[in-house]
Amino acid sequence: MSVIWNAQFRRASLAPYYRLPELADELQKLLKETEDQIQKLPVAPSDDAQGEVIMLISNFARELASYVEGTPDDNGIHQAIRPLTKAFLGRIRSTAPRFSPFVSGEMQCYAHPKFLPSDYEPDIRASDDDAICVDKVLDMEDR
Repeated sequence: MSVIWNAQFRRASLAPYYRLPELADELQKLLKETEDQIQKLPVAPSDDAQGEVIMLISNFARELASYVEGTPDDNGIHQAIRPLTKAFLGRIRSTAPRFSPFVSGEMQCYAHPKFLPSDYEPDIRASDDDAICVDKVLDMEDR
């Protein structure tokens, strides 16, 4: 009987130690979760707030300068704006009155001047009914 009682006593006294591997695994899991949560925390505020603001502004200015300078690929600001600029220029030019350097009813040949950019060639025709001819402009000036 003493042998049985001795074995039961020994098992009862060691019972808390049988869970040590489980407790160690659980502790490791909790430590890992805590480290992950700590990594997700934002950076602590700096003691030098003025220096932090200056650094943020200078980083922004540097990135903006590299973006505005342009890039050789299709992602640059100039490449993105070019089609919009051409469309805007076309809309602005379409609102201009149509002046004609001719007298009403005269048909003359018109050569585009060499000093004007070739992307804008005005449409000048003497036979255009909507065009404002030279004689109409001179009549308005006399009034």
